[in-house]
Amino acid sequence: MSKKNRKKRKYISVTLVLIFMAVVVAGLAGLTFFEMQRYEDGIIDVCATQQDSYVQLVIDQINLKENRTDQEIIENILSTLDSSSNRYWTFSKEQTMLYVKDALETNRYQSLTANSYYRSDSATDFIDNLVVNKVNHERIELDGKDYIASGALFEYGGEEYRICLLTNTTVLLDNNKFLGSKMELIIIFIVVYSLIFILPIVITILYNILQKKLFVTNQELIEACSAVERLNEKLTTDEIYDNRKNLFSLPTVKAFLEEYKDKRAAFPISFIAFKYGEKETVSKFYGRNCVTLGKKDIKFYDGRLHLALILCIRCNATKAKELASKIKGEYELLGIETSVSATSLDEKFNKIMDKMGDPPLTTSEIGKAMRPDSRTESRYRAKEETAEDKKNAE
Repeated sequence: MSKKNRKKRKYISVTLVLIFMAVVVAGLAGLTFFEMQRYEDGIIDVCATQQDSYVQLVIDQINLKENRTDQEIIENILSTLDSSSNRYWTFSKEQTMLYVKDALETNRYQSLTANSYYRSDSATDFIDNLVVNKVNHERIELDGKDYIASGALFEYGGEEYRICLLTNTTVLLDNNKFLGSKMELIIIFIVVYSLIFILPIVITILYNILQKKLFVTNQELIEACSAVERLNEKLTTDEIYDNRKNLFSLPTVKAFLEEYKDKRAAFPISFIAFKYGEKETVSKFYGRNCVTLGKKDIKFYDGRLHLALILCIRCNATKAKELASKIKGEYELLGIETSVSATSLDEKFNKIMDKMGDPPLTTSEIGKAMRPDSRTESRYRAKEETAEDKKNAE
């Protein structure tokens, strides 16, 4: 295939499209993951804010009554609040843990300091940065679990206490409605990104298939056009050199004789000479006989002397006489000569020239073919066909 043809095949690389779409989808997936995290953080932040209000409410409740002991605060307030493994309260004074989740957990951690309980870096930072009479929240890690911690420092009875409410984030994020919505969003994103990834590749493949079909069609069209051009050229050539449609000036007969001398298949060759009437024209004369004369009959004329010569290829003497008898119009048959081989061709030609009165065979128009008047030829051809149709009908 030539470089020119290769340029026409404008294919798109499926591999490049695959790599490009993989990068695009990876970027979109990363952006989606980032936005989902922001969405989750937003949900957690809303819940944390509500949790802060709950912690502040408990602090206010503790401050409603003065002179409570630590045990009274734990028994009358903290122990009455809902508590579970995923959501619980912690209560400490200075570095002493007074309450964790419930009585059982409290007994486990009574010997520990607050820093020993909040032993992760995030939890320690949260506890150390609590502000007096202001509830703050932060995401911390305890025992490998992620919690939302809301807490504050407050003074009661001349002493400083820390109170915290810890809620496992999975309680919020695994909520049926939220989790259902999250899964639906993930499924939608997977479907959309799959389509974004697959459709361009499918379109590229279809485009390449179409380009291939177009290329093949163009090649076939080019070949068809070339064939049509060759056929037109052949038809034009055949029309130009069709003996039934061309007349040659008499001097050109020498060129034809020189050509046929070396072609044994052309023999026998017959010469039939006529002299058509003074009122007749060569166009009318040959027009009347356009159906009678075939492709193997080459027609020559001398318009000044009213001479007509027919060179019949592969035509013996008998056929030549039959052909001469079928000629129509106002004419005089001057003679018939037949050459059976190349050795006698010049002799027979000289004899027919003698019968024609030895017309001159030099002219400026040698080699130029003349077309008979097409209207005359068509008119006589139509008459011949009509007459033949009537004869067949009878």
